[in-house]
Amino acid sequence: MKILIIIFAIINFSLIAQELPEDMQSSEAILQTEKKLDENIVLINKRLTSHSKLLRMKVKILPARTVLYKGVANGNRCEFSKDQEAKENNCLHLEVYDFIASEQGLSNKGLGAKNKAMVLFFGGQVSEENDPRKIPPREINQIFSRIYMEDFRNGAKVISEVTDEAPGTDPLQNNNYFMFYQVDGYPFYGTEETPSEKGVGRYNLAVVENTKSHDIRNSFKKKFYVKHIDYFDKLYAKIYSFNNKGGNREYERNIRVLKESLKY
Repeated sequence: MKILIIIFAIINFSLIAQELPEDMQSSEAILQTEKKLDENIVLINKRLTSHSKLLRMKVKILPARTVLYKGVANGNRCEFSKDQEAKENNCLHLEVYDFIASEQGLSNKGLGAKNKAMVLFFGGQVSEENDPRKIPPREINQIFSRIYMEDFRNGAKVISEVTDEAPGTDPLQNNNYFMFYQVDGYPFYGTEETPSEKGVGRYNLAVVENTKSHDIRNSFKKKFYVKHIDYFDKLYAKIYSFNNKGGNREYERNIRVLKESLKY
């Protein structure tokens, strides 16, 4: 009789565990960690809104291996605008190029290429102010990130994309994030995740497990995404600072010319 009771208890516990897998695996520490990561992301997203002033700034100076252009939104693409200071422009495309194993000083070995990009899509009202320094921050409708790597040695090409469809949401909502991962052209671009192939194609961050045994969502945010958006936030700010100093140098030069003109 005791054996039957024990067997019944084991079966019953097993059924409960199957019905509530997330509850059985959840941890307050995991949830608190995600909350702090989310708060950091929200904070950085708010800082990114200030980079709208670059839309109207004449950009002449860029860091090495960096490309910045402005344009008009077309899905996940920022279509290049011939007039880089036009009021109609509503997106910034910033891309950084590098080489595989460059951190080991092997850039000249031709081992492969890699680049990372962030595109900011702005919404809200367009300011009539012509001075970029006085343009107020604009809300961001979408943040699109793309990581590309082509390893010539192993013949592998990897593309990873992350789209935040509502960067202004506070608190952060995981269902606003969509991921796409492709290796050597598989799966085809535009493929959606299916129940039989998890993580293959485009999928929503909300479905990614975040438990004690598999804190995958926290790992993504901590080890990649927070660092990624913080890196680009600082890079956008650096580009503004470089070009703003360029304007200040012109002011200083003009004053110097006027000062020199007083010598008769």
